[in-house]
Amino acid sequence: MVILVWAYSIASPVVETVFSDRQHYVEGKTSAVALALTLDSLGAIVVPVVAVATTFFVGLFWRVTAPSLILVIAPGLVLAANELVHGRPPTLGLLVTAAVGALLVSVRVKTPDLALVGYLGALVAAASIAAVYLAPSKVLIAGGTNSFDKSLTGAPLLAGIFTHSNTFGMFLSLALPFVFLARRWPVRLVLFAVVMWALILSSSRTALVGVAVVLAVLLLARVLPRSAFAPVAVGGFAVAVFAVFWLPFTETDPEAYTYRGAIWIFDRQQLGDHWFFGLGAHWFADNYALLRSVLSSAASHAHNLALTALMQGGAVVLVAWGALLAIALFATLRRPSARQRGVGVAFVMALLVMGATETPFGLVGWGPLSASALIPLFVLAGQGWVEREEDEFTRALDAAPVPLTRAALRARRR
Repeated sequence: MVILVWAYSIASPVVETVFSDRQHYVEGKTSAVALALTLDSLGAIVVPVVAVATTFFVGLFWRVTAPSLILVIAPGLVLAANELVHGRPPTLGLLVTAAVGALLVSVRVKTPDLALVGYLGALVAAASIAAVYLAPSKVLIAGGTNSFDKSLTGAPLLAGIFTHSNTFGMFLSLALPFVFLARRWPVRLVLFAVVMWALILSSSRTALVGVAVVLAVLLLARVLPRSAFAPVAVGGFAVAVFAVFWLPFTETDPEAYTYRGAIWIFDRQQLGDHWFFGLGAHWFADNYALLRSVLSSAASHAHNLALTALMQGGAVVLVAWGALLAIALFATLRRPSARQRGVGVAFVMALLVMGATETPFGLVGWGPLSASALIPLFVLAGQGWVEREEDEFTRALDAAPVPLTRAALRARRR
């Protein structure tokens, strides 16, 4: 199931890469490839239908863990319902996030299964590196403002199958922790090297900060005992959450953080006193022409996870996502495996740290970043109740009286 959802996530970007030429890159330009647009529209219909059917089938013949299901579908459903407050009917695209969450929880995807996210992330990295030599116009950004100034290698920025090198970098950075779920260390080493190579070529500073956090958390998980690692992880989580809120809401310099300051100041002004319900899920898309003229082509989102959530859905949506992140952290800390604890905490921390200056996944619809951001987040958050329910079922079976065989009955009669 992880492979199917992951493939759906990147299908449209792959098609767009095949039919696009990034030698004349324009930031903020939407896809003009008909097949990519068709896949997006089709997925917005098919995925919810498949998710509902699967959840119903599993609930009919087995059992669906209700707390996990409610937890993962809440952000998407709240955002969709919030559209009614703004006088607009919710679109199908707003339900895709909830549908995928329900699908992953229903089929009981668990932490060890997330090793596939690491393998597939490394596959995208390897394919992108190969394309640098075989078809550079498909994966390298050779134009655009300051694209070479940002490069760590002096070469054009590697965007891979994505429209921006930052997106590519965040995709790989969020997939990196799950490389360490591979069973054999030589495999982990090769996957790590490939992902890091592609990350350096992307020159995404946000992603590289995320990588530093991932490696630091994995090291701490390895050297600290469980009793010491848990408070350190909770403290780091609190600091990261503070940074996500403090940066965009206190910044007054428009040029700060590569002109993100100007975006934060403008978005705060637009938000005004609409903080509870926000401005609507499609506010950025509806007002992109204004945002581009007043700010820049990069203003299609708030470049901060908390501010983007507040703009699109208000505090009601922000709380739903916050609960998901917090529960994912604490569920991960209860894992018996030190490696799984380290991987899960590293992912949550990287997501938050990158969320301070970027929006690491889209709240509307199901985009390519969702493959390495939301799939693991839903699994980590929902696994606690799923495994607790399975343990209770196993104990009930063990406690049940075992029916005697015919030989045992004959022996008792004698």
